[in-house]
Amino acid sequence: MSITLSLLFPGIEAGLNRIGFLFGAGTSKEAGYPLMGDLTKAVVSNLHPLLRVTLDEILTAKAIVYDPVAGTPNIEILSDLVTEYFVTTQESKYGDLESEIRKLIVDVVLSVTTPDISHHVRFLEALKKRTHGTASTVTILTTNYDVLFELAASEVGIRIETGFDGPLRRVFDPAVFDLARGTVENTRFTHRPELHINIIKLHGSVSWLKNGSHVFESGLDLRSATSERALVLPRRRKVMDTLSEPFDRLFTQASRTLGKNCQFVVACGFSFGDKHINDQLIFPKLSARRIRMTALCGEEPGCFDELIKFPSFSAGFPARCFIDQKDTGTGTNLWKFSALAQFIEP
Repeated sequence: MSITLSLLFPGIEAGLNRIGFLFGAGTSKEAGYPLMGDLTKAVVSNLHPLLRVTLDEILTAKAIVYDPVAGTPNIEILSDLVTEYFVTTQESKYGDLESEIRKLIVDVVLSVTTPDISHHVRFLEALKKRTHGTASTVTILTTNYDVLFELAASEVGIRIETGFDGPLRRVFDPAVFDLARGTVENTRFTHRPELHINIIKLHGSVSWLKNGSHVFESGLDLRSATSERALVLPRRRKVMDTLSEPFDRLFTQASRTLGKNCQFVVACGFSFGDKHINDQLIFPKLSARRIRMTALCGEEPGCFDELIKFPSFSAGFPARCFIDQKDTGTGTNLWKFSALAQFIEP
C-alpha cells in the first residue's frame, strides 16, 4: 500500500477545508536555506573571537568537544548550554554570547538573498486550483523563520494571514486568523470565493521585530539591524520562550485550530524534535483522535515509537511507509517539499 492523496486528505476533491500542514526546516532546504548542521557551522564560525572563547569555556567545563566538520553538537544544544550558564551565573559574557547567537542565526537566514520560491509557488498554485472557486481556508503551522510562503503568495495572488494587522508596520493581533473577507448585501454576508491561508509561525520570523514589549511585522527592510527580531532561539528547552508574547497566543491559536478547522494534517520537513510542540499540540490531539496526521520525513524521528501508538498517525519515509499501523514495505519521496507540491496538483 502506498500513500495516496485521499489518504492524506479525505475529500480533497470536494474542497480544502479542514486540511492543514506542519512544516519544518526541510521544506526550506530546496529553496536554499541550511539545515541544522550547516546552520550550526555558520553560526559558530562567525562568532566574535572573544565570544568563541566563551563558548569553548562552556564546552570544556561540560567535557564536550565541538566538531566543526559535522556541526555537532548542534546549535540547539549549544544555545541550551549558553542560556543555562547565563541564567545560573548572570555573567554578562554569557548574555552577550546568547545575543550574538541570535543575531547570527538571523544573519544566516537573511544571507539567502535570492531564495528559490518555485516549489512554494507551485504548492500554493496547486491549493488555489483545488478551491474550485469556493471560499476555502488552509492552515499552515511552521517552525521556520523565513518568509518563503509570503513571497510565493505575492506571486500567486493569495491572501495570507500571519497574525498581524495593519498597513506597513503591522501589529500583532491573532484575531485576524478568524476574520473572513466577503461582501454584505441587505445584511447578508457572502464569503469571497478565494483561498485563505493562515500561517501560524510557532517560533517567529525574521520579519517580526520587537520594540520593548511590542511586537510588529514589517517586510519593508528585512535586513535592518536597528531592531531585535521576535523569534524563539533554537534550543531544546524552547518551552519557556513560548510562554511569552506573541508565542503564547500563537500556541493557543494552534491548539484551537488543530482538531477543529484543521483535522487532516500533513507534516513535511518536520523532525518532531521540538518536545514542546509534541507535548502541547501533536500528542494530545492524536491521543484524543481530534486530528489525523501523516508525517513525511527523510528519516524516522526519534519519537517514532511514541507516534506509531496513535491509530490516527501514518508516516512515509524513503525506504518504507507506515499506514493503518502497518509497515507497507515501500517508501516515498514525498518528504521532499518539491515532490509534495507536485503530488497535490490537480
